[in-house]
Parts: sequence; C-alpha cells; structure tokens
Amino acid sequence: MMARASAFCLAAAMFAVAAAASAQEDKPPFDSILFSDDEAIAVKKAILDFERMKVTGSTVEEVTAVSEVPNIFVSAVADYGEGKWTVWANGYRVTPQRQPTGFTVVSVSGESAEILVGGSSPAHVTLRPYQTWRARTNDVVEGIIP
Repeated sequence: MMARASAFCLAAAMFAVAAAASAQEDKPPFDSILFSDDEAIAVKKAILDFERMKVTGSTVEEVTAVSEVPNIFVSAVADYGEGKWTVWANGYRVTPQRQPTGFTVVSVSGESAEILVGGSSPAHVTLRPYQTWRARTNDVVEGIIP
C-alpha cells in the first residue's frame, strides 16, 4: 500500500514539473514595456535560433569573414621628422618599432598616416586624426567609430 502511494506521489510530482516546464516555454522570457508577450517570445526564439546558427556554423561565419578586420580610427598623428613618428590608432600607440596586429602604419607625413590593412582583401588607406576607415564598406568617414 505504501509503495503504491509513493508511486502515485512520484507520478504527480513528475506531472507537476512537466506542466511547469511547458508553461515556462509559453511565458515571456522577460517583462517589457516595449514588447507584447508574443513579441517577447519571438525575440527569445530569434536569439535561440541565432545561437544555434553560431554552433552549426551556417551563415554566421560568412558574415564574420567580411568583417575579420576591425574598423581603424586615428586619434592623433605626431611627425617628429627623420622617420620618427607616433600615431594613436584604435587606442594603441603605434611607432615605427611597435606595430599592432591587423594593420601596419607605413608612413606619416604632417597630419596624415598611411595605413596598410591586411586580411582577405588588403587595403591602403590614408587617415588624418578623427577619421575612421570602415572595414565593411571600405570607406573613410569623419569621426571615431570603433
């Protein structure tokens, strides 16, 4: 008799856990003043789908291949003459003896720096302070865009 009651309690507990789990799937993942409950569930599903894409390696790798080189922005250029210069690019102090990975400052003249960008599609760019070369569109814009 006791075994039968224990089995019944165990079955009831398993049913309650399963019911709570199924109710949790339909419940919005977060409370929001911007999204309705259905939209919040759709956002959660989109995030899960994106995570699955990263794991399976479908189109996400193609997107990262395009932007394997980061944007390059120049904060300051100092030309001391006789081949001595300092360029602040992407937050790094670059000198002829100390070059970052991903790009190389080839030369400096006055207020501009010539930069050679590596990667699958190399680029040769001239930047002045507070200009950014955008890797994705291969153009130069005013302002610092990390």
